[in-house]
Amino acid sequence: MNDTKIITVSGFSFENPTTGEEALKEQQAVEYVDKQLNFDDTTQLLALYNQMIARRMFHTEVGYAYLKRIQDYLMQSDVDPASIESIPVVAEDVSTSDVGAKRDEGKSKNPIENDNDNTNYYKETVRLKNKERKLIGTTKRLQKVAITFIVISIVLVATVVAMFIIANTSDNPTILNYEEVITDKYAAWEQDLERREADVTKKENELKISK
Repeated sequence: MNDTKIITVSGFSFENPTTGEEALKEQQAVEYVDKQLNFDDTTQLLALYNQMIARRMFHTEVGYAYLKRIQDYLMQSDVDPASIESIPVVAEDVSTSDVGAKRDEGKSKNPIENDNDNTNYYKETVRLKNKERKLIGTTKRLQKVAITFIVISIVLVATVVAMFIIANTSDNPTILNYEEVITDKYAAWEQDLERREADVTKKENELKISK
């Protein structure tokens, strides 16, 4: 009688309990990473995909399927296909009782420690990428503010220069030359008044003589 417990994860049935448990943990990691990823940012997506490939994060069909989904998405985007790493698959020796023996080669001997390391790496990588994206956004906003400030400064300087030019070339009184214009007109009026008084005095003298 076969008492082997079959573990089903994401449509895959695992007869080997060790592989099934690992698939369950990979599914949890996939769900976490998938919530953090922004598929519209293909640059970030490619970087995380290649990092997961380099670190051999997944070793079961569950993880392979997730990597394949990302790979297909990148292939259909504007990303250079040459920059997209292929998915390495660990060959299993089904003749041995330990189906996951080759899969565990090079990994930590403590599976709990290894799973924790992978999960922490996912979180740290996503956190750093999100931080990088926020910094880029902040930098762009500061650049826009700086450009706006420069444009406003240029406009103000141009306005001041234009006011001085108008003030020095215009015959009409302005705030800058109003006092000078008033002074000149007052002097002209005074001269005209003195001339008129002189004419009146001359006429009076002529009248006195004629009498």
